[in-house]
Amino acid sequence: MEKDIRTIKNLLFFSIAILTIYIFSILSHLLIPLFLAFFLALLLQPLLAWFQGKKIPFGLSLFVISVATTSVLYLFGMLIYQTGASIVQQKEELLGQIKEKLNNMLSWFNDLSGLELSANEAINQISEVISADWLLRSTGNFAEALSNFSSVFFMTLIYLIVLLGSIMKYEQYIRYLSEGSSDTNLLPAFEKVKGSIVTYIKVKFFISIFTGVTYGLICWLFDLKFALFWGFLALVLNFIPTFGSIIATIPPLLMGLIQFDSTGTLILLLLCLFAAQTVFGNLLEPKMMGSSLALNTITVLLGLVFWGYLWGVVGMVLSVPLLVMVKVILEEAPGSEILVRLMGRSKNQTS
Repeated sequence: MEKDIRTIKNLLFFSIAILTIYIFSILSHLLIPLFLAFFLALLLQPLLAWFQGKKIPFGLSLFVISVATTSVLYLFGMLIYQTGASIVQQKEELLGQIKEKLNNMLSWFNDLSGLELSANEAINQISEVISADWLLRSTGNFAEALSNFSSVFFMTLIYLIVLLGSIMKYEQYIRYLSEGSSDTNLLPAFEKVKGSIVTYIKVKFFISIFTGVTYGLICWLFDLKFALFWGFLALVLNFIPTFGSIIATIPPLLMGLIQFDSTGTLILLLLCLFAAQTVFGNLLEPKMMGSSLALNTITVLLGLVFWGYLWGVVGMVLSVPLLVMVKVILEEAPGSEILVRLMGRSKNQTS
């Protein structure tokens, strides 16, 4: 009988999990802004408390935060557009450098293979890609993406206003929910979720800034074209766990391969970018995170794949905070010890 009950519970749990995933998928346009707003509200609560301590009205505080965020997003958009325009303007110079590199490589390959391959066809294809039409198409795609992002942004802002209006009183609200219930762990569990997520977002934010500035500075010192954009790209991609900073290293290396005549210079650029990635991503970030996350590498990778498949790039960015939230919830649920151990250290384990 007990075995049958356990089987039924497992089937119910599995069915609920499948249903939850389905709901998260079809309601992504509503849930993505909600979770973004929730995590932003947790992060902005100390700033809001500071404004409140200075007797600044809530409406004015929210207006300042919104204007600052919109201004930063506008600057990022302009940087992307200006970089695309610069690539089109410097097309002939870039094509000349690419052709020279390809001819050198093909000459070496032809000598070994006895073939007579030419770089002209590849150059023609690249020339068709890097054109004014390409810039117009890219601008249109960017405008469409910006429009989609704007709808998500405004929905997030609406959610954020509601959440920020009540987050300063979350302790009273959770205590109210706990009244008349035997479960007294709601507030400690929420505090644990809040502390872990805020720590992760803060550390990731500052590490991403340091990584972006360092990448940009390295590219500038090597006189690499579009150095500011490579730094910005590293800043953004660093929010994607594990693979983001690796992907951010590829574009400046490709530009270095096109631009530099010396292989030694290219290797030195690679070593500098790799050193920056190692220092910030593998040394400083884990040390600053401490044991607040307690997620193992496999869990982070699987979460990255799962949330990326479900919600795209935004899901990748939110994957670790969502995993932290799921793990803390499972720690409070009876019978979930195995899942908690699979995800990482449990609350009863030490580092």
